[in-house]
Amino acid sequence: MAMSPYMLIGFIFIILSMYRERTVKPGKLLIIPLLLLWGVSASFQPVYFYSILHVVISGILLLVGLACGFGIGKMVTVRVHPETGKITSRGSLGSVILILVILSLRMAARTWLPESNEMFMAIIHSMFFIPLGTITARNIMLYKAYRRLIAGKVSIQ
Repeated sequence: MAMSPYMLIGFIFIILSMYRERTVKPGKLLIIPLLLLWGVSASFQPVYFYSILHVVISGILLLVGLACGFGIGKMVTVRVHPETGKITSRGSLGSVILILVILSLRMAARTWLPESNEMFMAIIHSMFFIPLGTITARNIMLYKAYRRLIAGKVSIQ
């Protein structure tokens, strides 16, 4: 599998952005998964979901993505910034590695899986559900931590 310079730049950007500490914005935690859901749903033709095999594989991969997202969400550090008082989050090395493995597996699936088998084609097309589940679950975990810190912050003042 040849890696283009654009993919390498994308990986570097992902790593750097995961380590950057940023302010948690609850509205943004909902908007990003909805935009991703819209993008995933727009990439499929309705005929794709007429097959029970496609629906089952999509559901399984969505569950895999949710499990990965909950794992990543547990590795993310969420805290009250001491200077500004805002709630911030920062990814860990484990979460960066997990995201990179998920992205690499999706790219590798296109070259490893034979195109003649319907099951393998369904897996390749359903790989979009892994990042959807991952981002959704990660944002759920971030929101829960945000709410917990807000409740503690309000009770202190």
